Amino acid sequence: MMLNTIKEKGFFTMLLLLIIACSSSGEDEKEEEQQPDIIHPTITCTESITVFIDAGKNGASVAYSTPIGTDDLPGAVTTQTSGLASESLFPIGTTTNTFIVEDKAGNTATCSFDVIVLEPSNDKPYAVKEGAEAPVGKKWVKVDTMSDEFEGNTFDDTKWHRYPSSDGFSWIGRPPALFEADNVTVANGNLNITVEKFDAPKRVNGIDWTHGGAIVRSKITAKPGYYYECRMQANKTIMSSTFWIAFKQNCNTGPVRKLELDIQECVGRLTNTAAWADNFDQIYASNTWRHERECDTEVTGSKQSPAKTVLSEKNNSRYFVYGCWWKSPTEILFYLDGKLSHSITNPPADFDLEGHITMAIETYDWNPIDANTIFGTGSFDDLTTKYDWVRTWKLENE
Repeated sequence: MMLNTIKEKGFFTMLLLLIIACSSSGEDEKEEEQQPDIIHPTITCTESITVFIDAGKNGASVAYSTPIGTDDLPGAVTTQTSGLASESLFPIGTTTNTFIVEDKAGNTATCSFDVIVLEPSNDKPYAVKEGAEAPVGKKWVKVDTMSDEFEGNTFDDTKWHRYPSSDGFSWIGRPPALFEADNVTVANGNLNITVEKFDAPKRVNGIDWTHGGAIVRSKITAKPGYYYECRMQANKTIMSSTFWIAFKQNCNTGPVRKLELDIQECVGRLTNTAAWADNFDQIYASNTWRHERECDTEVTGSKQSPAKTVLSEKNNSRYFVYGCWWKSPTEILFYLDGKLSHSITNPPADFDLEGHITMAIETYDWNPIDANTIFGTGSFDDLTTKYDWVRTWKLENE
């Protein structure tokens, strides 16, 4: 009897301990379940986006990185509560895009960013909203004699030179491409400079020229302090598409310094595989030069100070707006599609001379013609650098 009693007591003791353990475990789990989730999720939005569109358009398709919130526990959901989805057509003005992330406990976090669509007008510089605002008490005024919308079908010989023999530079091209005025036309709202391969070489100045380009220069001189811009689409050949300011030089009458201010210089297709030439068909390349001249005894060898922005698109893929605020002799700011792109300070000489707006389509010895040329097969658009407009602005008192 005593043995059974002892066994029974042991059994009930173990049962009691098991009940207590289970009860304790359940209470612990219950206690854990009852602890509130007070940690908020997180979410980060992109910076605000500014897009410039051409006059007359209703808006712009804008792609952005859609934010997704995160939390320390699974199950958080992100929702857009205002604005438009990525790649939607955003209207002119400011659209605020707001996103909220909520976890299972109801904790939330939000972020917002703006998509700003601006419609440039032709009564102020394209980049006036992006750092090219006029100083206090000043306003931008268009210089009509150095601006052209290229409407109609007539080249304006009162504003531009197209014959190298008459522009005062006497530069007829870089072999093998000869500058020829008949490659310059105005049509379809553009200044068109079309390149070509001659049926037979042309002998000029003892050189056999096999291809043709062209050069256009302003008759009125460009000055420091002005803002210069063009809307340009590059051709698709190995030849250049440019927008720059050229300066005359003369060892006898002066100026002795030979300067060059390149706003944009690119090619339509690269044949040069050197590392320094990378991306020259998808680049915004600017430069300041003080070229070597025998009478310029202050320098030995040509000096340059370049700046550039590599693009995500080919220069011939669409129109780009290239702008330059020649702010002072030692500070030059460059704009791309309305935004500050790069700048040059302390160039190799003070840029305090007057020059001429220049649009030259030429060949380069560093990007030679190869067997894949399209001069014989390309369309008019393939072979043409198109300038939708050129505009020049100066500051005046309000």
